[in-house]
Amino acid sequence: MKYFLVLTLSAVAFLSGCGSATPNNAVVVNTNPTVSTNTEPSGSAVEGGGQSQSAAAEALVADLYKQHDAKKSPFFQTKNRGLVDKYFTKPLADLIWKDANNSSGEVGAIDGDPLYNAQDMEIKNFAIGKAETKGDTGTVPVTFTNFGKKVTIIFSVKQVSGAWKIDNINYGADSGNLMQWLRETYSGTPDKAVSGEFEGKYQVGDTTCTVKAVKMAFEVRWAKGSGVEMFFAEGDNTFTSDPDKGEPNDFVFDDANYNTGKFLRGDGKTFVVKRIS
Repeated sequence: MKYFLVLTLSAVAFLSGCGSATPNNAVVVNTNPTVSTNTEPSGSAVEGGGQSQSAAAEALVADLYKQHDAKKSPFFQTKNRGLVDKYFTKPLADLIWKDANNSSGEVGAIDGDPLYNAQDMEIKNFAIGKAETKGDTGTVPVTFTNFGKKVTIIFSVKQVSGAWKIDNINYGADSGNLMQWLRETYSGTPDKAVSGEFEGKYQVGDTTCTVKAVKMAFEVRWAKGSGVEMFFAEGDNTFTSDPDKGEPNDFVFDDANYNTGKFLRGDGKTFVVKRIS
């Protein structure tokens, strides 16, 4: 369930012994804050070639705020899908686009300003902090005060084809994150996977698997082995194999888009998981 910070003045099976995975049988008030960051916004999803990776990630977030405050936001966009894809990874972009078009001018999953986590605003001391990047993922903190209360928002970013894109927006323990809000509205069951998100090709230990959404389950085909293994959403970011087929295996993801995590095999062994396509 999502919560907004509303402030007012008057308001994410292996064969034993081989180490390889195998089947186991809002009215938004524009305040135009001054963006303080280590780089100048570029106006596009920035590629990392001409500047440091952290500076490029910061510039992406800075540009999103700049366009948003200039009334050129990708949020609530119903005509230009390219503008949404410019800033966000595909799983998040798909849901933002769906929310804007399904709401038809009414309040959808995003019922306030997603960049300030509020419906009424008096923004001061706005700053984009130093990005922390590792490989193709990272985070960018944004801080400001709203009606005198300090707020911190964390942008999770990911490189896609050499350019940074926003993978999620995290508002803190009390408010959740943007992906969570959208899932709660469009998955039908809060905190369960939206069909198609836990899907694609994953590296699991020293092997790979391909995941396909099938109705309310997920069909996993291992590169080493034959047949398929069915997994089911089980709590937050966890997918469990059919316990009737033996000791269950679990995918446990540590991000809201099912990009990275662990595979817990039924025999107790653990393997690193990463989405590769």
